[in-house]
Amino acid sequence: MIKAIIFDFGSVIYKTKWKELDEFFSKKNGFSVLIANSNDDELIRIYRDSDVGKEDFRKFFLRINPNVADINKVLEDYKEGYSKYKILNGELLKIIKDLRKRGFRLFGFTDIKKEHYEANLKLGVYDGFEEIFTSFEFNHLKSEKKSFDRLAKELKRYGLNPSECVFVDDRLENVENARKIGMKAIHYAEFPDVGLFKAKLEEVLS
Repeated sequence: MIKAIIFDFGSVIYKTKWKELDEFFSKKNGFSVLIANSNDDELIRIYRDSDVGKEDFRKFFLRINPNVADINKVLEDYKEGYSKYKILNGELLKIIKDLRKRGFRLFGFTDIKKEHYEANLKLGVYDGFEEIFTSFEFNHLKSEKKSFDRLAKELKRYGLNPSECVFVDDRLENVENARKIGMKAIHYAEFPDVGLFKAKLEEVLS
């Protein structure tokens, strides 16, 4: 019997408008934080390692611009932009609200930096979820099986076994890792359309 549903957030519950965030940040600070075409391996390493709590995200900005005068202001400007430029999946949020009314327990499991998490928390993105499990606390991404082994242990605190949970994620490798520990899992890659997702979810819950 399914008792809990665990949601990823990025590209499932929301998408970040990175270009708009960067424009907002650049106007305030005079430099870009987009790294899609960067050849700086150390910059990319810092960015990635901050997702698993192994690097201070402030070093990312200092790597781009060593002359930053107030790193705390820079970080707050970035978090403001991260909060401001989001597309929320309204239809999925309605489904989540309905699941809560139906008595299902709701959790989050997300690959995220501490700073992104703090911005989302302040914005209310996590309202209504019992707990949000994160890569920066687990020190592993969801693409690593160790992260799901840790998740299974954490869920025991709530009296839940993996077989009683459904996991929802946009990345297939994460879905497969969830299945390896005994969870039901749904690959949701149609943001923001929820038609196929609703059908898959009701099939799993029935």
